[in-house]
Formats: sequence, C-alpha cells, structure tokens
Amino acid sequence: MPRRKKEEQPQEEIKVIKTPPLLRGMKDVLPPEEKYWDFVEGQIKKVVRDYSFRLMRTPLLEKYELFNHTLFKQGGIVEKEIFHFIDKGEKVALRPEGTASTCRAYIDHNMDNQPQPIKLYYCGPMFRRGKVDAGKLRQFTQVGFEIIGDKSPAVDAELIIIGHYLLKNFGLDSEIRLNSIGCASCRVEYAKALGGYLKSKRGAVCLDCRKRMTRDPMKFLICKSVKCVKLKEDAPQTMDWLCDDCRNHLFKVLEYLDELKIPYKLDPTLLRTFDYYTKTVFEIHPLEKQEKKEGEDESARLSLAGGGRYDYLIQMLGGIATPAAGFTMGIERVISRMKVNKCEIPNLPAPDVFVAQISEQARQKTFSFFEALRKENFSVRANLTKGALKAQLDTAIKLGAKFVLILGQKEVIEGTVILRDMESGIQEVVNAKRVVAELKKKLKK
Repeated sequence: MPRRKKEEQPQEEIKVIKTPPLLRGMKDVLPPEEKYWDFVEGQIKKVVRDYSFRLMRTPLLEKYELFNHTLFKQGGIVEKEIFHFIDKGEKVALRPEGTASTCRAYIDHNMDNQPQPIKLYYCGPMFRRGKVDAGKLRQFTQVGFEIIGDKSPAVDAELIIIGHYLLKNFGLDSEIRLNSIGCASCRVEYAKALGGYLKSKRGAVCLDCRKRMTRDPMKFLICKSVKCVKLKEDAPQTMDWLCDDCRNHLFKVLEYLDELKIPYKLDPTLLRTFDYYTKTVFEIHPLEKQEKKEGEDESARLSLAGGGRYDYLIQMLGGIATPAAGFTMGIERVISRMKVNKCEIPNLPAPDVFVAQISEQARQKTFSFFEALRKENFSVRANLTKGALKAQLDTAIKLGAKFVLILGQKEVIEGTVILRDMESGIQEVVNAKRVVAELKKKLKK
C-alpha cells in the first residue's frame, strides 16, 4: 500500500529587508581590533593609578543650555556640530565633549567643598555632526583628564607630560605644539591688535575672516584659507601681548617640560576647538616619518590629544571662580595611528589551564570544572563548541596554556580527569576532587 504523502507544515512568514548601511560617520569596532582597545585601555588605567585620578561618569545626554553658551557659540559648535532635539518639551543635546559635563557635575555635587585639587578622568563616546571628511567620526571615544581647583603651572605641565608618555607607551612618537592665549585681560588687548591688523589687510583676508574680524578676530589664527595662511607670518602674536602673570605661567610650564627633556614647539597660531580656554593650550600630533600613502586612514594624521587651561569655565556655568585644566585623547585616532605605524601589541598572558572535552556528557561536566577553576582565580580557557580533541589541543597550544584538563565519558563516569603538562607532554589521571589542589601545586613549582 503506498505511503501517504506527508503534509507540509505551515510556516510563519519571515519578513526580510535590505540590510541598512552603517550611518555615515559611525564605526563598528570588530573583534580583530579588540587587542588594540584592551592594550590602550590598560595603559590608560595604569596612568590613572600612577597619577591618582578618580573616575567620573556623566550622562550622554545633557541639557542644551550647557553647550548653548557664549563660550561655545563663538566657535560655531552649537550651530554646526551638536546633535540636539526636543524630548517632551525639553531641549537636550548629545555631549560633544566631556569637560563641560565634568564641570557641571563639579558644581551640581558641591565638589568645591572637597579637598582641592580634584583629579578626574572619564572615557566614553562623544558626538559631533560636523563633516566626516579627513577620517573624522560623528561618534568617537575620548579619554579625558581634568584637574580642578589648582592654578599652578605644574598642573598644565603634568597634563602635557601624561599625554606625552601615554602616547609613548602606545609605541607612538609625537610632537607637542604649545601656545598661551592669555587671560581675560591681556587677550582683549591682543584681539584689538589682531583686529586692527586684519582691517589693514581687509582686501587680502578670506571672506569668513572678513566677516568675523570685529566679532572674533582670533579665529583668523586657525583659518586654513591660502589667503590667510600667507598673512599669519606678519600678524601680531599672542605671546607678545601676554601680561606678566600669563607670561610667567607659560615660562614655568616650559621649565617643567625642559626638566624632563620633553620636546615641544611653540606655535603662536594654536587655538582649541572650544572657546573656554585661557593661558596654556596644547596639542599632541604624531610625528610624520614618511609621506602619506595612498589609502592611508586620514584620521591617523590628525592631532591625537589636546587641551589646556580653562580658569573661567566653572564660573561661566554658574559656579564659583575655580581654576582648572585638562586634556582629551581620541582613542580611535590613536588606534588608527598604531596600525599605520605597525606598533607591536604585547601578547595577553598565557592561561594557566585549558579545559577540553570529548563527549556530550563531558561537555556538561566541563561547565562545572570551568567555574570551579575560575572561583579559585585560575586563568582558564575552553572551547565548548568544538568536539574534536585535536582541535581543542591546537587552541590550547595557540593560547600558550600551561596545563590541559581532558574530560571524556570514561572520566566522567569514574570521577577522574586527565591532567596534561603542555611543556613536558606528560599526562596523568587525577581524581576530579583533587584537581584544584594538584594544579596549585604544579603551578607553584
């Protein structure tokens, strides 16, 4: 008798769409990059401990007013680069940087009542919706170091030194560019002198600088127009207009750097993106050992770190007048540069133990062994998706594991485990209850 044809079971329809592309200016961090991120973050943690900085975490979202401030408007950051929107009637913004948020938290939590200075650091995503050419991202990761409550030039020097040696620890040679833009007193006089110079060259400057020569003439210093670049050589320099206090402050910073023989270059045209800086400003650039290669990531050639002193910011945000200084470093840019320079990343420490299994019953038991070893603070690895012993042993060799525990169905039934010394190749059968003690004894030797 012919068999009845099996009826096909109805299936739920799976709706398929075309994979949405990654947003322009965003970046996925893929597993091959993990070693770079682990290494960079590990070096940052070491510096944080050595220099006694404490962690500060602020929200990604802040009130729009925090950034919509005179100090920020002058640079055009709010109008051009901040992601902002209305949330239930309240205007909010994704943070474009971490300094303003840190100062807001300092004020909100009355941190001026704590022993000063306060040394804070943060690491997390920032957002700017500006142009994404030249390798710039719209979401990027910054680590920031802020020292609040101390006006000493030693603070400025400490931050520059941290940035210099941190990059050196990453395997990167760098160049420090340094300037002083003065204080509220001497900067006004300098702006007048620069404005007068620009007016005398009105026909030669670019259209943008012509528009802002009265309102914000100092932006001329960072203008990249061919017309303006030629005029900078004869323009008044900030250092010639510094008051005695600002000049002495700068010289003291330089003395600290000279003491450590840290090379730097005085750059009278250097300003920072945000307009809240006073006195010392600096940027750290990678040293260019060769010409740009075709296809090279442009972000690897941008400044890797930058910052300076901002003695008026806390007062401008509603707090009491408090001196402060800080700098940030772009993690994606640093990693990009490390790849270009082919910096060697130290291998991770070899695990103490690798747990291998060769049956379904043994795989279940492996979870218990794995967690028991972790509980005893062993460095342990396993690959529970592989069934072949050879493939697992190859993985153990690749990781450099000192010992391998092998579990099969026979071992599970008998309550034993095979312990193999990977250096000598000698293996022995050990009672499962004695494995931890036996491993400790062998590792001690």
